[in-house]
Amino acid sequence: MDFRVSIGSNLPREALRKLLYNMICNVLVMELSFYEAEVWDWSDTRNVSIGCTYFSISINLDDEEEYLERFREMNLESYGVDTNILINIQFITRLFDIGYLKFLELFGKLLRLNDLDMLVENHSSYPLMKRIKGCLKINTHSNEYQTSYLDKEDLALLNYPYLEEDFFKDSGYRR
Repeated sequence: MDFRVSIGSNLPREALRKLLYNMICNVLVMELSFYEAEVWDWSDTRNVSIGCTYFSISINLDDEEEYLERFREMNLESYGVDTNILINIQFITRLFDIGYLKFLELFGKLLRLNDLDMLVENHSSYPLMKRIKGCLKINTHSNEYQTSYLDKEDLALLNYPYLEEDFFKDSGYRR
């Protein structure tokens, strides 16, 4: 199962790679201590790829500026977020239930990194969460399958305040 995280960041890509790697290690500290998980880094000059037992993260550094700008404009128009980095998350399907919880902890750390805009979409490009001008909003649109990822107990792992909002309230959106 894939998720996409779009973030605003002023960090150079190499610094972001190191930061993400350290954040994953920090989130998995107990599992790593007991050899229940591992973290690896396959980054090269064109791609940042960091993986762990539960999911992998990749950032394609070869994306053309024109593509990134189109994507940035699309996110701004559709969701009101201004982002400049696309991060793909690939969950290990059989470990999704654990991996998603670890992802929420990781995302909480990303939220505390800066106050720039962010967007989390699931495998069908359905927006689950977005942060605009420092305010995190959780999508409460009445699609039970889509919002099943947004259980209040699980969201507590973000360790970050949020508001609930129906992202499609006035749009006539139905899925």
